[in-house]
Amino acid sequence: MSDGVYFSSPELLWAIPVILALGLVFLWKGKDKVLVLSRAIVLSLVVVALANPYVVATYTRETTSPSITILDDQTDSMALFDTGVAQRLHERFVNSQISTFKGNSTPLGDRILQHVSQGSTVLLVSDGYSNAGRPLEDALALARASNTSVFAIGMEPRELDASIEITGANTAVMGEDYPFTAVVRSSGTYQGTLSVFADDEPVYTGDVSSNGSSSIKISHAFGSTGTHILRAAISSDVQSRNNQYQKAVYVVPKPEVLLISAGPSPLFDILSRLYKLDQASELPGSISGYKAVVLDNQIYTSGMDSLVPYVRDGGGLVVVGGPDAYEGGSYLNSTLEEVLPIRSMPSTFEGGKTVVLVLDISFSMTETRAGNTNLLNYEKSLAIELLKSPDFKDYKVGVVVFGTNAYVVSTPVTLAMGQRMIDDRITSLAPSGTENTYLDNGLQLARDMLNMSSSGKGEVVVISDGDLSNYPLTFSRSAELIREMNVTTRLVQVQAFSNPPRARFRELAEETGAIFTPFTYPQSLTTRTQPLQETNKPQENQSLEGYPLVVLSANHYITEDISLNSSINGFNDVTPKPGSQRLVIMPDGKPVLTTWRYGLGRVASLTTDDGTTWAPALYARGSSQLVSATINWAIGDPRPETNRVDAEDGWMGTPLKVTITSEARPNLGPGVAIEKTGTDRYEATLNPGAEGIYYLGDYGIAINYPLEYRDVGFNPDLARLIMASGGKVFTEDEAVLSLIDEARRASIRTVQERTSRRDTLLITALAIFLGEVVARRLREIRKRGGSKP
Repeated sequence: MSDGVYFSSPELLWAIPVILALGLVFLWKGKDKVLVLSRAIVLSLVVVALANPYVVATYTRETTSPSITILDDQTDSMALFDTGVAQRLHERFVNSQISTFKGNSTPLGDRILQHVSQGSTVLLVSDGYSNAGRPLEDALALARASNTSVFAIGMEPRELDASIEITGANTAVMGEDYPFTAVVRSSGTYQGTLSVFADDEPVYTGDVSSNGSSSIKISHAFGSTGTHILRAAISSDVQSRNNQYQKAVYVVPKPEVLLISAGPSPLFDILSRLYKLDQASELPGSISGYKAVVLDNQIYTSGMDSLVPYVRDGGGLVVVGGPDAYEGGSYLNSTLEEVLPIRSMPSTFEGGKTVVLVLDISFSMTETRAGNTNLLNYEKSLAIELLKSPDFKDYKVGVVVFGTNAYVVSTPVTLAMGQRMIDDRITSLAPSGTENTYLDNGLQLARDMLNMSSSGKGEVVVISDGDLSNYPLTFSRSAELIREMNVTTRLVQVQAFSNPPRARFRELAEETGAIFTPFTYPQSLTTRTQPLQETNKPQENQSLEGYPLVVLSANHYITEDISLNSSINGFNDVTPKPGSQRLVIMPDGKPVLTTWRYGLGRVASLTTDDGTTWAPALYARGSSQLVSATINWAIGDPRPETNRVDAEDGWMGTPLKVTITSEARPNLGPGVAIEKTGTDRYEATLNPGAEGIYYLGDYGIAINYPLEYRDVGFNPDLARLIMASGGKVFTEDEAVLSLIDEARRASIRTVQERTSRRDTLLITALAIFLGEVVARRLREIRKRGGSKP
């Protein structure tokens, strides 16, 4: 079934009126009207052919007798399971073949792609953990796009096994608490003893229990610089190889921090304990040797302009408020404000929640038709109907659209006052850009719009066909933005039929915790929102306890492990800039801690004071971690910028990337290729063949057991990944009974294909041209034959 005629280059059709106009002129002046008429028709047909007309045909495909490939995972981690499942299934399925792979790594994604073909079926008999090659998620998406159905057998381990791993930063500061986490993974209910050592000295011993995964947070302070080794061990079990783990931690001296302050304060007390602190009353001429600069309640002076290149080149800046800072310190429109994530002007609370509609106007929305309309018109109707919901009557609504690029259609306005304007702008939307669908561009504008709003709550509603199958970077960036915004996000997928093959909104929702809602034309939109909480209303009369602080984004380095339980008595009233991130706010949404990146540097604005008057509770034990975490984030890596090694701990048998910053080309020994990637920057890939501690100079790298032994048991995420790609997870008995039917059903695909009509037009034009030439030639012959002397 075709859905109409489209053109690849419709702008060429403007030449037809010109051709016809010239034809009329020659018809009026010329004698051979047949010649003029035929030439005009031929040229018009050629122009239409050059515009490349095509129709989109829609039809379904089904594989009546699917061929089944059983992927039999016999890698080392499968020792916990029944290894005879694949062979038994192979014997039960007539039209099947078995493909076995072994070793101490599981390239599950690569193995799937080796058996992808149109209408085929792949059955995984595996624990579902892929630790080498192409990511499993990408392989499943490619298999589905190639009309290959992937199913899996859900397996129960026969043996109990547990593994241990230490996670944490690779660097620490001497004398400071270094936080790390011991992660215990198990194939069932595990109970045992966990022992942790720092340079062979015990730092923790205790009982640990796990049913899948559990973690224990520990901290330790190292008393000297250089490489130190953490080691964790659990009780021995069926596989003792993964019962010990080592982590190399490179300890550096306390970083140099400059505090610009009038005198002692609770902020000064914290910084002097944690860093090599210099204090001054004004900014000195040279600050290049400091990892971070802290301005404490400072009035702007022209000498602060040197902070702009300092931050741009990688320095950290933290600006702490007070009565002489921000709006009281002449920051507004100053050179200093250029690097800050805020503007020194009040943000106004306007009540209610801000909702941002993110609408897809890419050309894919016009090429797919839903009944008698295309998806773009269906999308616009759903958006307008959504705004009629009584749940939105007190909200502010903004509209963002995206295709190849994204732009703001309407900044947030109260719906009660601006609904007609918003409806008109949505109705007038037309497709933009090319066929690209860059959702991340739209989400980034939505994030900036929410950050500009002073309300404490926000919501994003995305309406699109969800066609992200050809944009893996867009998908990953969109997922990152949704998690970063940390607001209710609704992914509304409009579709002409159920489960379109290229749509990935369900998968995106599962990965980010967003709310997924599919709508198939002509289904009506019935999405409802949660009622506005009373705590979101402006607090006109604050209690004597002050303004409580709220963590708005818990996914940031500064706030990920912080639970605030403190209030402030005063604040600087500022407005976040687009692209900044509010981390800590007051209940009405006014920012207290706002961050962003400027050039290579990091900048944080703390819009309350140093604990002297407004915020003593923020600098007390329990809450002061927010302050130290903010400074640590601004510092970044505390090591020097030159003559340093950067590398994660590794796994035996897994390639390990090493980055070296050095004025001279490093030499890592025979057989190690080194590539220069920038000024004084080199990269190399190591292939560790044994466990242990490897040293590059004084920098240690811990190599542990093969990655194959880390994840034990059956992958709990496998069922979600398989179902997101259109497959299903069976038990062995269920597979025998219904796999063939499910494979046949899953092979049904609705396919849209373009069929060009260019050749037909060119053949028609050629036929008319030749016909006219032949007719004219015959006419000339007849004339010569009738005029004999």
